[in-house]
Amino acid sequence: MNFGTLEGKFYRFCEWITKLAYINVLWILFTLIGVLFLGFFPATVALFTIVRKWLLFHDHTFPIFKTFFKVYKQEFFKANALGLIFTTIFIVLYMDMLYLSNLSANIHTLFFIALSISFILYTVTLLYIFPVYVHYNLKFFQYLKYAFLIGMANPLITSMMVITIGLLCVVFFYLPGIIPFFSMSLFALLVMTGALHVFKKVERKQEKWGSSNSET
Repeated sequence: MNFGTLEGKFYRFCEWITKLAYINVLWILFTLIGVLFLGFFPATVALFTIVRKWLLFHDHTFPIFKTFFKVYKQEFFKANALGLIFTTIFIVLYMDMLYLSNLSANIHTLFFIALSISFILYTVTLLYIFPVYVHYNLKFFQYLKYAFLIGMANPLITSMMVITIGLLCVVFFYLPGIIPFFSMSLFALLVMTGALHVFKKVERKQEKWGSSNSET
């Protein structure tokens, strides 16, 4: 089929919709298999792996279920270790937020500012952790470092990603019927698209830096 024609573009659009719905159902299924908490992070890693293949290599021929299941098994323990770190930090931040009400006015303001900054840094790192995890081959704690640094070094794209996710949440609020089919898959598509743009910027800077060093 000629994908440059209107018919071809419509076919490709329907193909994307079908596959996004399929991997979203897989994500829900494997999250439930892992009893929610133990399944969430490896299932999300598998989801981002597939979306990355689609976006980066334009490859729609690989077996989706087989790939999803393989990544889910391979990354189960490491992904859950990352999940434990993020869950622990979130609980600490949440407990600190509850503690705010017991503080005096001046201390409350300072503590609130510090806590708000901590939440922002946490959110930025969490936003990039899955794209970084599936795109780079790093040591365990380097994933956290890279996710944080890349997110903070690209505030414009990061802000656009957050705004887009916010708009997506509004769509889900008014159309809750599509949540079982497109909630996490659309989220992964948006985040991975933005993250790949950032990764390309970083790689271009590294290449430029490497070429300038070789010249000197």
